[in-house]
Amino acid sequence: MIEAIDAIPLENIYRIDPSDRTPIPLYSSGVQAGFPSPAENHIERRLNLQDLCVPNIETSYFVKATGESMIGDYIFPGSILVVDSAVPVQTGSVIVAWVNGECCVKRFVRQGKQIMLESSNERYLPIYVHLQQDQFLVLGVVTYVVSKPPRYVRPR
Repeated sequence: MIEAIDAIPLENIYRIDPSDRTPIPLYSSGVQAGFPSPAENHIERRLNLQDLCVPNIETSYFVKATGESMIGDYIFPGSILVVDSAVPVQTGSVIVAWVNGECCVKRFVRQGKQIMLESSNERYLPIYVHLQQDQFLVLGVVTYVVSKPPRYVRPR
């Protein structure tokens, strides 16, 4: 069973609009954790995020993640997932799946004839899919994750 706060509502699934491609400045200098050099602040070229993250426009779409079951894979509530339905599913792939009437994002693990959908947050139990009795459909493989950085929580 998918946790209620972890299910992805259908209104969080978006088609990609190939006509809407806005270039974003790409700086040629790397980002340093130390003191940056002001001489390196120049734009090398413009980069379109869709060109970078969506190689297959016809088979890709965006999904807005909910819940915290995949935070170990840097998928946070509100993260935008780029999902490609043409990428072959393999053990270890992070997928968006339809399970018994609900949509979720999990790691796909095949163990013989059994399928396990694994969370990357230890607080969530895996979902075991029984192909003979469960409704199950892989909607696509997550190819990119676009997220805000996680919120800092000060240790006590």
